Amino acid sequence: MGIHKAKWVRADTDAVPVFRRELEIREPQSASVEICGLGFFELLINGKKVSDDRFVPSFSDYGKRDLSTLAYPTRDRFRYRVYYRRYLLAPYLRKGTNRMEILLGDGWYRQTERTAEGQLSYGEPRLAFSLMADGEEIVSDETLEWRDTPIVFHNLFAGETQDFTHACGAWRPALPTQAPDGALFPDVCPADREIRKIKPVCVFQDGGRTVWDAGENLSGVVRFVMPACPAGTETVVRHAERISSDGTLYTSSAGDIVQTDRYIGDGTERCCEPRFVFHGFRYFEITGPHKTVEVLVIHSDIPVSSAFSSDRPVLDWLYAATVRSLLANMHAGVISDCPHRERLGYTGDGQLTCDTALLLLSAAPLYEKWLLDIADGQDPETGHIQHTAPFYGGGGGPGGWGCAIVTVPYFLFRHTGRTDVVKTFFPNMEKWVSYMESRMEDGLVVREETGGWCLGEWCTPEEIALPAPFVNTYFLIKSLDRMAEMAAALGWGTETLRRKRAAACQALRDAYYEEGARTFCGGVQGADAFALDIGLGDAQMAAALAAKYEAATAFDTGIFGTDALIRVLFETGYADTAVKLLCSTGDNSFGGQMARGETTLCERWNVRWASHNHHMFGACTGALFRYLLGIGEREGALFLSPCELKAPLAARGSLCTRFGRVSVERHTKGDKTMFEVFSESDAVFAFRAEMQRIPAGKTVSLVFGGGNGES
Repeated sequence: MGIHKAKWVRADTDAVPVFRRELEIREPQSASVEICGLGFFELLINGKKVSDDRFVPSFSDYGKRDLSTLAYPTRDRFRYRVYYRRYLLAPYLRKGTNRMEILLGDGWYRQTERTAEGQLSYGEPRLAFSLMADGEEIVSDETLEWRDTPIVFHNLFAGETQDFTHACGAWRPALPTQAPDGALFPDVCPADREIRKIKPVCVFQDGGRTVWDAGENLSGVVRFVMPACPAGTETVVRHAERISSDGTLYTSSAGDIVQTDRYIGDGTERCCEPRFVFHGFRYFEITGPHKTVEVLVIHSDIPVSSAFSSDRPVLDWLYAATVRSLLANMHAGVISDCPHRERLGYTGDGQLTCDTALLLLSAAPLYEKWLLDIADGQDPETGHIQHTAPFYGGGGGPGGWGCAIVTVPYFLFRHTGRTDVVKTFFPNMEKWVSYMESRMEDGLVVREETGGWCLGEWCTPEEIALPAPFVNTYFLIKSLDRMAEMAAALGWGTETLRRKRAAACQALRDAYYEEGARTFCGGVQGADAFALDIGLGDAQMAAALAAKYEAATAFDTGIFGTDALIRVLFETGYADTAVKLLCSTGDNSFGGQMARGETTLCERWNVRWASHNHHMFGACTGALFRYLLGIGEREGALFLSPCELKAPLAARGSLCTRFGRVSVERHTKGDKTMFEVFSESDAVFAFRAEMQRIPAGKTVSLVFGGGNGES
């Protein structure tokens, strides 16, 4: 029978309700439950929380809702799905009478505080479960009872209020309610968990107010002990990414809503932390009685499967900041843009860093789930892809955002070798290509949806100068290339894809190539890097591009151009220029962010009011492994091909690839470049036209100098 046949129930409250039921169990070892509470739930058996999961089930497009208030209107149709979790209950049950309790939080299902994108609530939270024990099934129905809890207010953006003086009321029967529109699916995406604890440092104190520094920008919550005080005493925790010298919190980078948790004591000592919200912050202010303060770092349980260090502090900072920014934005099965202001699965941000995230983290299960969100938001008739997945409004563009339907399955295929993801989503890719063609004039993608945005590049340090049709058509061409690669791997024909590509390339050249200057769009903001990345340039253009950025002290590019520029410089033989640019220290640079004390990547190069925890500029971090260490593949096998550098550089790193673990250490001595290489599978190492075979499971020392390789 299972959860598909269970009845959905709800409570009649704006607070967090708790549902209860008594269970008579003869044989605890055989008990399990399938359960879904929308938006989030916590399951307790005999007062003990079942599992250490937080913010479950995974966020999705749950069902139909009123979209008439959207800031950017949509006429698209969606697919809907709802996830449920399955737990084995043996560790929590005992023979005889057991008490089952379920707390039900709003999550994304009833989010009514932040309405910048429109009123997007799905309605009242609801619950369904099916519990199997002793060969019998117990399902949710109106025999469940509920009452309020001390959590009298909670919202993902605004925070949580726990009032321990609140009268929770008598137990009342659960109310029947409609099932959500979405089909039910098991939730196998890694859940959020408490990953580690940080002991913060108190940096300011003024009477009953203290300000604390966690030492890094993160996603999580503050836990503290509220000592015994007169009933009604309040302790308030406010969060921010920055503070002033006098301890004032700057909260604007996290949006108009200040992330605030409140606790109202009942006279007894209590350990306090929010249950159904998390925050994005480094600093926090506590006003009111408190002691024993700690910070819990919370995000999806995604292991870091890489390591990197070098003799260039900026490169080390870039790697660490990218990992931290990615993890802080992985929650409830979604890769978000930031963990505070919007928290949305922007397809532009997510597709841009997908390759790097899959390279540095064991994140494939999360991206497999997020890919379903992207496909669920694709209109079945037009092929239009939403700017956020799950859909929650937001602005973007048809190319750099919509191409997520191509980019995410492409990199899942590249990192895992699985062809099923290509077979499943290739029709979605073709539908998106048709959509892009329907938005063309003179062969260029020039518009998206009426009343919405049509972005090309985003977050350039100066006003965006690149024409949006140039960038959107670039993404169409780049996606056609990736589709052709996937199709060829499956033995499918690619003639139609290549014909479409040729036509789009010609249109781009006709519209934006300046023959006399031998540049695209005047070479602004990395325009020629975009062109070279899709084969529209030549060696002379590459040399001019490298010369321009060799003389630069910082980036002039946006989120897409930065990634394309670094990749093109490495791939056209200008690795020293790429490294110099990555290590630059001007205002619009990673070195500039490091010098300002940032610990995560900023939304904008040098705008303090913007978010300090956006991962999108971290797309180029993969270059540290792809080019400096040379870890990659060729023809379905591991192939190590590090770049040549004129300037000495020492770096070491490791990755867990689909071919096993790979470690490379690189350093220079005189005119010799030396490598220590380890691979769990056979590999080929290529450097300066020399080829060396690396046997599986052995560390090999390689010395290259004077044009000759020695081992």
